[in-house]
Amino acid sequence: MTAKESTGENSVSSRITLFNQHVEEHKKWQRINPFAHYSVRDMPKRCIHKELYGTPPAGSLSEQRALQAQVLSLQEILQLCELINENSESKAADGTPEVSLTFGVLFEMYNHISDKLLGTLLCARKHKYIDFQGETLFQGRDDAQLVRLLHPFEELKSTILGKIENLRCITVEKPMEHPELRDAQLL
Repeated sequence: MTAKESTGENSVSSRITLFNQHVEEHKKWQRINPFAHYSVRDMPKRCIHKELYGTPPAGSLSEQRALQAQVLSLQEILQLCELINENSESKAADGTPEVSLTFGVLFEMYNHISDKLLGTLLCARKHKYIDFQGETLFQGRDDAQLVRLLHPFEELKSTILGKIENLRCITVEKPMEHPELRDAQLL
């Protein structure tokens, strides 16, 4: 046997090995894929740890989309806080200046930017960036309600930008690999 024939066999055998590895990975995935079974009885029971429940698999496209959604949400919160800061009706209630804006004015201004004002307000309140009275605000009924920043704007801006940078670093550290691209590289 010549050297040329042996390298050709090595090349073929390495491709066969890669293909077999891919087949085994696919079989494992099909065992846990809920859409690959005709009956629920055929599907093995998945064991998910408590802290991983409700989170996308590490390195998946779902995880990447979740991180991108978090970045977008934080950018919208920053834009909202900036709008409140720039157009605030600073009132000194007990001697301390308060950066606030009425909901009616904020609604009219933010309506030109996005239609997600209430969701952004609720998210910003959850993260303790802003505050307002009541569970939620309704246009017309709550136009006089004050929406106020809980911290100075520069402090909020640096905090939010730091979180955005951390999320972007996470997406850069974990490069996403699309399954079809990986399959094409194997062949």
